Amino acid sequence: MKRVLLAAAAATFFSLQMAAADLQRDVLSIGFTKEKDLVAAAYRGGQVVVWDFESGRVKKVYNPSSPKNTLNLPLVHFSAGGRRLAFTQEGDAGLVSYDADSGASTVLVPHRLLVKGITAFNWSQQVDSMLVAIGRDIFLIDAQGHTQWQHRLETRAIITDVVWHPTEKYYTVATDNGEVSTWETASGRVVSSSKLDIGAHATAVKVGWTSEDSLVASVRGVNLSTLDPETLKPKKTTACNCLDFAWSPGGKELFAWAPPSIAIFSEAGQRTRDIRTPFDGEGPIVWAGEGRLLTAFSDSAVVLRDAHSGKIIRTFAP
Repeated sequence: MKRVLLAAAAATFFSLQMAAADLQRDVLSIGFTKEKDLVAAAYRGGQVVVWDFESGRVKKVYNPSSPKNTLNLPLVHFSAGGRRLAFTQEGDAGLVSYDADSGASTVLVPHRLLVKGITAFNWSQQVDSMLVAIGRDIFLIDAQGHTQWQHRLETRAIITDVVWHPTEKYYTVATDNGEVSTWETASGRVVSSSKLDIGAHATAVKVGWTSEDSLVASVRGVNLSTLDPETLKPKKTTACNCLDFAWSPGGKELFAWAPPSIAIFSEAGQRTRDIRTPFDGEGPIVWAGEGRLLTAFSDSAVVLRDAHSGKIIRTFAP
């Protein structure tokens, strides 16, 4: 009897270990560059994998150590034109950038700045610099790792997203208490602010511009709203178990990962159709051009899908 109990306990222990390991391999962020034909994914445990887009072959693996908890949210993004690949990590550097051609690395955010973890960063499409969110602070950092300025929000909430306005004269910030605000880049002056209904608990809010006249905010797992670009007040709110979203070129459609489906919304925020998938896990979603989407899939893979049918075209396995 004792052996049976020990065997059962051991089986439970190892099954929990496997479940934890599987959880650490969730894809939390996807990057894509058409110019360099590369796909990248950041995993929950901190690993980053880069694939050749056409062949699906693994080209590089960063942070290949065993899965672990991370202070920073695992994120990966290519700069404009795919010239640089940046991702969060642990250790002496919280955010690093690699030159796509030479492979040379640059520390963008040293560990000493990480009183809180990095929750978001967004490359400029005009110059080699980025906005980085750490706790209640926004940093503007250039590609050489020099901090141009730092701006602290007067709130106890944590920043969950920061994005450039299409002109990059402004940027928009979202916090986990539902506050959304737009700031002037040069002066640091707040231009407008609003507060979304997020319920009783703090939760991640994601924002995204598609044009100067179109802004969307998603309260994770709760709803998706189109916002007035000047006042930031919701114009239309739709219930949605959305975890991430991506605009199609021109902003005519928005594709949201609402497991186990991809929910498609019109420019006005109307939910028009759903594409059901067999996967119900974490779900970053990225537009990959020519009517295609990149999404997470089972077995820690990233897949290329047809945006109309949802059919898998190509699989990127780690």
